[in-house]
Amino acid sequence: MKQKEHKDWQKTFGMKLREIRKSKGLTQQKLSYLADIELSTLNRIELGKAGTSLINIFSLCDALEIHPKLLFDFVLPERRK
Repeated sequence: MKQKEHKDWQKTFGMKLREIRKSKGLTQQKLSYLADIELSTLNRIELGKAGTSLINIFSLCDALEIHPKLLFDFVLPERRK
C-alpha cells in the first residue's frame, strides 16, 4: 500500500474523530483531559498529521462513551492505481 493512501486514511480517521467529538459538545481540551492524551497529540490526530495507538483509541472511546467501531465507520478513500 502506498504512503499516500495511508495518509488519506489517517486524515479520514481524524475527521471522524473530530465529528464525534463535536457531536458530543466537547472541546479538544476537554477530550484530551478526559482521555489523558496530550492536547497537541489530539490536535495532530484530528488534523490527520499523526497516527495513534490502540491504547489512545480505546482511551478516546472511553472518554467519548462510544464503541471503537464507531471511529472506523467511514468510507475509505478510493485506491489509486
